[in-house]
Amino acid sequence: MKNFYFFIFLILCVNPLTAQQNYKTEQIIWNGETYPYRYHHMEQYFRYYPNKRPVASIDSTIINRNYLAIFEVIENQFYLKDFLIKGNNSELMNQSVLHKINNKKEPMLLNWVNGLFDIGIGSETFLKTDSINPVYDQYIVFEVKRGVIGRTELFTYNQMKLFKDYQYKRFKSTTDYDRLHSRLVYNGMTVNEANYHIYQFILFYSRSNFLR
Repeated sequence: MKNFYFFIFLILCVNPLTAQQNYKTEQIIWNGETYPYRYHHMEQYFRYYPNKRPVASIDSTIINRNYLAIFEVIENQFYLKDFLIKGNNSELMNQSVLHKINNKKEPMLLNWVNGLFDIGIGSETFLKTDSINPVYDQYIVFEVKRGVIGRTELFTYNQMKLFKDYQYKRFKSTTDYDRLHSRLVYNGMTVNEANYHIYQFILFYSRSNFLR
């Protein structure tokens, strides 16, 4: 899965203007509230089951994936609640095709999802130095193992920054960091861009280093 997300993040970083104009988030329902969600777990699924993809992706990237996945956490389990595409004569994602993915016609447990993810809550703003990655008043950070929610934390913006600093410091001393950094530079980033990119997505890259 790391290779998959590497290419997602690379696309968003290399062509930020296009990404900002065209990129649409998924959605996640947490404790009954719906939030924007910037992880695309169904792309990993369609990679292994391409015949299950209900609608073609224009350019095989998440920017033009042509669907809206709605996730939900129910009793500490991570589900795909619905899967929407554009209906006939509509520019809105309002036609459910969940039944084409899950024959049971009910929310599908995402038992292949593992890692550390976050949900931004509150007002969404962009820093002057970064027009792609928004910042929020608070963050829900949660761990997933085979579709089951583990530890969760609620951080303020400042607490989230401290957490990312801590994760980044630990991850930077690993061989995984060296390999990732080299690959980013090889694919066109400068050294500083690669450093910043890894920091921005450190929760995903350092997912084995969740606070205990």
